[in-house]
Parts: sequence; C-alpha cells; structure tokens
Amino acid sequence: MTNWKVRAKNRNFWLTLIPATILLVQVCAAPFGYEWDFAVLNQQLAAIVNALFAVLAILGVVNDPTTEGLSDSVQAMGYESPKPRHAE
Repeated sequence: MTNWKVRAKNRNFWLTLIPATILLVQVCAAPFGYEWDFAVLNQQLAAIVNALFAVLAILGVVNDPTTEGLSDSVQAMGYESPKPRHAE
C-alpha cells in the first residue's frame, strides 16, 4: 500500500509529478491531432523544456518520497535487498 499523505507532503513528488503529467498529456494528445502551439517558442527551446521535464520525471523514479530531500534514509542505506512488507 502506498502512503499518499506522505508523498503529497514531499515537494520532490510534485516537482516530478507535474512535468511527467504534462509530458503524458502532450504525447497522448498528438495522435488526436492536438499539438502544443509553440509559436512563441522555437523548436530548440521546446526540446530543452521537454528534456528538463524528462530529467525531473527521472528524479522522481529514483527519489524516495518517504524521506526528506533526495537522499535515502540511514536505514534504507543499510539494506542489501528491498525490505519485505509486513502482513496486513
């Protein structure tokens, strides 16, 4: 089970969820003929923004949202394999 209350309080969670969601919407909208209008932005700037969103999404994959900051807790650093779940 996921502790969504703890994740929602972690700013790194939001810094990764928002760009990942925007990327998902952009990719899913393209087959339906909707393309983001980057008339103001040139293609290179759009590529940089997409790359930044991808990096933030990747950080969300490796980030432990149950600890503050980007590093793992002291307890997690001592694990040799994932901690087993307790029986519910």
